[in-house]
Amino acid sequence: MALPKTFLFLLMLALLAGCTQNQDPAKTRQEAAQAAAKAKQEGKQAAVELKKDTEEARRQGKAIAEGVKDGLSGSTTSTSGPRKVNVNTASKDQLMSLPGMDDVAAQRVIEGRPYHTREELKVKGAVSPEEYQKIAGQVATQ
Repeated sequence: MALPKTFLFLLMLALLAGCTQNQDPAKTRQEAAQAAAKAKQEGKQAAVELKKDTEEARRQGKAIAEGVKDGLSGSTTSTSGPRKVNVNTASKDQLMSLPGMDDVAAQRVIEGRPYHTREELKVKGAVSPEEYQKIAGQVATQ
């Protein structure tokens, strides 16, 4: 992983600030290695957290967009419960509004049409059994 020059400069400055005038160069090197390893590990952890947060923001943004779309079209579902998505007629965007459904999975569903039962989504390999469990109550074939 390439580190920004500013980060490396600050790391070196921090290391130099902790050095004494008569410190053994081997000890300085060891401290520098430890500081770099710690910075690398913290950077990896930050990247993992950032990826999680980005995915959550994407999901929430998608939910907001769908809510706005529903509100503008007058098809809010707060009193009648969630509406079902017809897997035979839904657009890719509508399919992607289902939990865990990404672009690739939505395309598999479209390519596997027509479906006579919801279970055919699994049988035809459009979704995995795990994916099916997430969407089974939210899809229809008619």
